[in-house]
Parts: sequence; structure tokens; C-alpha cells
Amino acid sequence: MPPPEDAEGVIILPRRTSFWAVTTLVVGLAGQLLWIGSYAAKIDARLEDLAASDLRQAKRDDERYGLVIGRLESLERDRDRLVRLEEQVRIATDLLREIRQEIRPPPRRERAN
Repeated sequence: MPPPEDAEGVIILPRRTSFWAVTTLVVGLAGQLLWIGSYAAKIDARLEDLAASDLRQAKRDDERYGLVIGRLESLERDRDRLVRLEEQVRIATDLLREIRQEIRPPPRRERAN
């Protein structure tokens, strides 16, 4: 029996194919489609979990970055303050040296006995 000429998309089965063979084939294909669908849904759920985890990690990293930047700014302010304090201590030390020299009594002369 020659195949029909315009058989695009038509499945031709032999005349003696049993109902159970066709049913088994259809059920097998439907099972594969269900399995593929559930597997794809599982992969999508994993991808959504990863995206949510990435979002949480990015938020946490942004918070840490902000804290580090704030700490650096604080350290820079402290460094500038320390430079000013060092200069003030140097000036105070010089003044104390001058005062000590002015207050210091003249050296004693040894008395000859």
C-alpha cells in the first residue's frame, strides 16, 4: 500500500495495531511529558531560590560596604584630629620646657669649706 502523497503531520499506523499498543505508547509519551514538566518546574524553583539568595547576598554586601565606607570616613576624621592633637601636644611641650627653664633656679655654686 503506497503512502498518501499529502501526509504532512499525519501518523499512519498499520491496520492491525492493537488498541493496547497505541494506548501504551500514548501513556508513555504523556508520562514523559509529565516528568519533563515536573523536572522543569523543579529547575525553575531552584533558579528562583538562587536568585532570591543572590538578592539577599547583594543586599548584605551593600550593607557591609556602607559600614566599611562609614568606618573609613571615621578613621580619616580621627587621623586628621590626631594630627591636630599632635601639633597641640608639641606646642604644649615646648611651652612647658620654656616655663621649666624660666623657673629653674640658677645653678648653685659649691662652697669651699
